Amino acid sequence: MSPGAGESPQSPPASSPFPSRSRRDHAVVVGAGFAGLLAARVLADHFDRVTLLDRDTITDEASFRRGTPQSHHAHYLLEQGALVLEALLPGLSGDLAEAGVPVHDFGEAMRFLLPSGWTPLTPTGIGVQSFSRPFLEQQIRRRVLALSNVTLTSGFQMEGLTRAVGAPAAVCGVYGHLGDVQREVNADLVVAAAGRGPQLTKWLAAAGFPPPKERSVNAQAAYTTRLCEGHPEDGWTARAVLAYAPNRRRAGGVLAVEHGRCLVTLLGADGEKCPVDDAGFQAFAESLPDEFIATYLRTHRPLTPAHRFVDHGNRWRLLHRHRTWPSGLIAIGDALCLFNPIYGQGLTVAALQAQALAPWLERDESTRRFQRRAAQVIRIPWLMATSSDLAWAHKRTQLLPRAAHWYLGRLINRIPDDPDLYRRFVQVQHMRCSPTALLAPTVLAKALWPRPVPPAEVTK
Repeated sequence: MSPGAGESPQSPPASSPFPSRSRRDHAVVVGAGFAGLLAARVLADHFDRVTLLDRDTITDEASFRRGTPQSHHAHYLLEQGALVLEALLPGLSGDLAEAGVPVHDFGEAMRFLLPSGWTPLTPTGIGVQSFSRPFLEQQIRRRVLALSNVTLTSGFQMEGLTRAVGAPAAVCGVYGHLGDVQREVNADLVVAAAGRGPQLTKWLAAAGFPPPKERSVNAQAAYTTRLCEGHPEDGWTARAVLAYAPNRRRAGGVLAVEHGRCLVTLLGADGEKCPVDDAGFQAFAESLPDEFIATYLRTHRPLTPAHRFVDHGNRWRLLHRHRTWPSGLIAIGDALCLFNPIYGQGLTVAALQAQALAPWLERDESTRRFQRRAAQVIRIPWLMATSSDLAWAHKRTQLLPRAAHWYLGRLINRIPDDPDLYRRFVQVQHMRCSPTALLAPTVLAKALWPRPVPPAEVTK
């Protein structure tokens, strides 16, 4: 625990999110994963002390931990997220490359089998790096904890939020257990970055705040992954078969990561699940319409057992609409919005939310105003992810998401024949440009006009 973390600061007035700039003493970040670490990095520029709290025992190793059950599976940053990460932690991308993290152009090293055929092999100008989640967090954690005013307390079992005395809607800290010792940690600002679970809703309820409204779209997806030795011999950094509703319920891919290793992830959608035993894992790979994945598994040594992660769908807690949202508390990352991991949006959205902390703090805005800023970051990725997953949800949805799903399907159908369309699509996917780029007249014509060439037959 940082020195003085249990000392009681003056309670902020109900009308202020936290004390003025001259009185910003202590910020607490609950959750020392990707989102929490980046939040701590930004807060360190604005507070005298920043304390990271996490229920897991965290060491300097790049290890998997219970608080991030999805960390066994493939991750990568969209280009926009990588740019934010480099701005917050200059030199990180170069250090990752020196450690053996592949660096590549998205269109030249990553190839995907769509229902209508393979994505074109073409330069896109989008540079990406692929890595395991524990390794990336290790590299970020080392840099953040090297800051003189940031400390980490691991093994802290948080139990609730402390309400400020005399302020009907204000939070002034957290309480919980560190080992067998009850601890209360007072703070001018609490950042909830505790991950995918329902903890935030429980903490709000225990403090007497109403639960937030939510939106959800569930593709009923399950991911099964194992780590293997050796990068693919044909030079691909990633090669994958994508699931697509309603007919392709199985998918999978091979992703090269640091230290000359690969993550092999097999995906089932709409309730389909890949077995975790060796024979079942191999058989699932053999059932895919591309034999590359099965061949890779037969010819490369597994380093870990297969781990399964059942995704509970896209879920957005609408904190920006919470009428009694307390001052002194904000939420970011998965605690605020969960995305289906297949689209690779979660890390980038969390990075953009952390980046949004700086202008919010500089303007001394309310905590509800920050949640509105965070909602602006979420809206477009949410629309893109859920419009694709709606077909698995088996329920009637609003007109806009249905129209977006239909239109994206038309574009995806044309991508194998059209490198220029693919480059445009990838730029939107990586948040380099607005989705309105996919509504340009030339793109509309391609989407609405029938595909000139029938889809090539896909064989093993």
